[in-house]
Amino acid sequence: MEFERVKAMEGQIELLEGRVRMLEDALFADAIVPVEWNLTGSEARVMGCLINREMATKQAIMAALYTDRNCDSAEEKIVDVFVCQVRLKLRPFGVEIKTVWGQGFQLLDRARFKRCAA
Repeated sequence: MEFERVKAMEGQIELLEGRVRMLEDALFADAIVPVEWNLTGSEARVMGCLINREMATKQAIMAALYTDRNCDSAEEKIVDVFVCQVRLKLRPFGVEIKTVWGQGFQLLDRARFKRCAA
């Protein structure tokens, strides 16, 4: 009886872990951006986070950057560094990222960006 309960719980855990992976993939998908933007993989993850949300918190961007890396030592300040790098690379293309003080970041004119990135 106990063995059957354990097996049932293991099956449920496996199912839930799969669902979590699917949701993370959807939430933290890399952005498909023009090659001339010259974004790194991590910078594309930041862009994916900005594209998929009206406003991306630092915590959401941290999760996008480090969820699959098991990195507990990264500091939230690294988000500011990545956003700064992305801003510099995208400025010539007219793509802007706004800081929402105390909350996170927004990609301005997301509809235009999505047309550019497609």
